[in-house]
Amino acid sequence: MGIFYLMYKIILILILLLSNLFSNNIQNNISWYSSYDKALEIAQKEKKNMMLFIASSKDKNSNEILRKHFQNQDYINYLNTNFISVLITVEHKTSYPIELFYTTNFPSIFFASYKDESFLTHPIYDFKSKEEFIDILKSINIK
Repeated sequence: MGIFYLMYKIILILILLLSNLFSNNIQNNISWYSSYDKALEIAQKEKKNMMLFIASSKDKNSNEILRKHFQNQDYINYLNTNFISVLITVEHKTSYPIELFYTTNFPSIFFASYKDESFLTHPIYDFKSKEEFIDILKSINIK
């Protein structure tokens, strides 16, 4: 009876840890789209504006910003609730209309209307502080 009780506790702990791990992954990440066309379709359906993060896989700064700043729970909650987020790498140029969102600065953040793909603000080339970026997000979330 003692060994079965111990095994039961170990299995129960593993189940709890795994369920917590999977639920955290679902709730604690930005819902990124890699296809611009699919993101636009979803944005129009949900009536949400789009945030496009254009990066280069060769640029350390792009990767650092994604890793450090876009793991922030304030950004995650606000972006998932109010925007359709698109992560584009320039090495895959066919995944978005490059003529509309052309840049040579990485990373670049564009905000586009779900209605007509027009710019909602100037592109962001230098990453702002947490508070400043949240203010920008709130100011352009015009439906």
